[in-house]
Amino acid sequence: TVSADILKKYPPIDEEKADILLKKEMEANGAKIVVLDDDPTGVQTVHDISVYTDWSRESIEQGFREKNRLFYILTNSRGFTADQTTAAHREIACNIAEMAERLGIRYMVMSRSDSTLRGHYPLETRLLKEVLEAHGSPVLDGEILCPFFREGGRFTIGNVHYVKYGDKLVPAGNTEFAQDRTFGYQSSDLREYVEEKTDGEYPAAEVVCITLESLRGMR
Repeated sequence: TVSADILKKYPPIDEEKADILLKKEMEANGAKIVVLDDDPTGVQTVHDISVYTDWSRESIEQGFREKNRLFYILTNSRGFTADQTTAAHREIACNIAEMAERLGIRYMVMSRSDSTLRGHYPLETRLLKEVLEAHGSPVLDGEILCPFFREGGRFTIGNVHYVKYGDKLVPAGNTEFAQDRTFGYQSSDLREYVEEKTDGEYPAAEVVCITLESLRGMR
């Protein structure tokens, strides 16, 4: 446990510059972004973005045809069993890939889960990779984990994920969230969390980390 004052030692975020860089990158990329959200509480923090509560081909086509560069699909899969989320994510990925091919649209898929590290990880991202690559998507040679929710007091510092309680930051592995009956875990260090959740397939020593200093400095 550390004092929340540690957050003050890092450079402030230049949000205007970040917005400009993000807009520039999105314009250069040109892909439609499809966000799969595994719980309805997450979409409460977005605005001016469509959220589809089913993943039918009709809904996905409507999302692709929007002027917005991004749309959400609420899967609610955090409430699913492993078998249920496997079936759902295979169907979702197939529908996205087939509709994108029919419309001639480039796309990216993002998986949004809980900021306290609970969810069907790595199952869901593995399924997305498997199905999308089978449908002609470029081979995905890595994935980025970015657990963060400023409004809810969830921060990652020095590769350790914290939950804010009052004026203290408590490592996520020491909180009640880590005791979840379905999605429990022990590791607060994200490198060790990846190793734990993948049963050693991806060792902590092989996880590449980007420092908070680099992110705040936009390097």
